[in-house]
Amino acid sequence: MNLILFYTPGACSLVPYLTLTEAGADFQVQPVNMGKGEHLKPEYDRVNPKHKVPVLVIDGEPLTENVALQIWIARQFPQARLLPSGSLEEMRAIAFLAWCASAIHPAITPNARPQRYCDLPGSEDSVRRCAQALLKQHFAVAEQSLEGRDWFFADHYTAADAYFYWCFRRAGQLGTDLLAFPNCHAHFERMEARPSTQKLLAYEAEVIAEFARA
Repeated sequence: MNLILFYTPGACSLVPYLTLTEAGADFQVQPVNMGKGEHLKPEYDRVNPKHKVPVLVIDGEPLTENVALQIWIARQFPQARLLPSGSLEEMRAIAFLAWCASAIHPAITPNARPQRYCDLPGSEDSVRRCAQALLKQHFAVAEQSLEGRDWFFADHYTAADAYFYWCFRRAGQLGTDLLAFPNCHAHFERMEARPSTQKLLAYEAEVIAEFARA
């Protein structure tokens, strides 16, 4: 099987990088320099006309959207236990992935690109404040879910942990005050200590340096 992950540093393409690594998958990575508009070029349009990452090309066929990618990876590599066993618990974990994708993630983006959400001059700070208020509501739910637990599901690492890690990390990078969420911080630290995350962080630094030289 030939796997190619289209990836941008800082973006949520971090999530399949982590889960593929946790699964022991053999995959190649194709960096996409969004700062230089590579995601808008005709060559990339043929990979993903939505002009986003991640894309996982599986034997020449592209698969997009993080929830679908996580389910595919988990089912292709069941030994990695990236989704819980048991039909109801598995569906709850998939619901958590969908929550990350449909609620937390959309509240992160306005912090980076507020102009997408309101075109009134001087509205950027207001857009960010509203987005950060939403993020804090979401993180309060996650904080409660992690009470007395190391991981969100099944008492072991799953794809849900990878997606939430990206959400919490990115929110912090964009200036959200996260001091009120000690359980989420502890989860973040557990994630950072994992070999898969260490590998990701080293690779991310390499790609950022390569982009800076380009």
